[in-house]
Amino acid sequence: MGMGQLGGSVALAGRAAGLFVWVAGFGRRADSLLQARELGLCDVTTISAVDAVVDADTVVLATPLRAVPAIVDAIAPVLRPGTLVIDVGSVKGTAVRDIEARLPRTVDFVPCHPLAGTEHFGPSAARADLFAGRVCLVCPTPRTSPTAVDRARELWRALGADVITMQADLHDRVMAAVSHLPHVAAYALAGALGGLPPHVDRAARDLPTTSLRDTSRVAASSPAMWRDIFLENRAALLPLIEILASRLDQIRQAIAADDGARVEALLEAGRESRARLLPK
Repeated sequence: MGMGQLGGSVALAGRAAGLFVWVAGFGRRADSLLQARELGLCDVTTISAVDAVVDADTVVLATPLRAVPAIVDAIAPVLRPGTLVIDVGSVKGTAVRDIEARLPRTVDFVPCHPLAGTEHFGPSAARADLFAGRVCLVCPTPRTSPTAVDRARELWRALGADVITMQADLHDRVMAAVSHLPHVAAYALAGALGGLPPHVDRAARDLPTTSLRDTSRVAASSPAMWRDIFLENRAALLPLIEILASRLDQIRQAIAADDGARVEALLEAGRESRARLLPK
């Protein structure tokens, strides 16, 4: 359900691993679905969520987060008992509200989050090896059966991922810090450079720097996907944005005051924090 990078890669990797004998791809855009078929991501495509899941053994929810509830409402009545339903969303606190609560208890739902996405998106970004050696977080709820968790773990391992179990609340707080806030910063950084004077803009484009490329890379990601992630995880994300804004203002004030010692201290604090979180 969703034939972008993650959904398409699950399809490719699952077929390569011998897990899937038939793949139906669901989406809303005819051009995207045509591309998915041409790239061999799926056997058939459809704009009907119901048609996509009839007789399915496994259903993968891989659309932007705020599109998920309507899809789940549509497919819930036709899912076969025993169907494994997983999602790949970057926010897990919404999984109980938007997915589990809407599904019959006869299906096996397991919230999942593969940490494998890149800044590329759409069917052309799908790769059969996307999950190889990457971590997939599995976040069972109190309703999730041990059998369902085992099925999900086995699926992700077959796709090449290393599986870690984590509670949904912790997942969302951690992702806000290590993924969502960096995306906020990257989009803000790129946006701040959108108003450069024309002559500076032209010269900048002729001199691509590794610092700008590295710090803004994820700002090339899908705005529709990240819009939903920011909004759905705002409880964990907003306090971190406030801290980031405060830190930026502290650096601004120190530079404005020509306070070299203060600037260096703030930079050193950032360097030490990075070394703690990214020791390798």
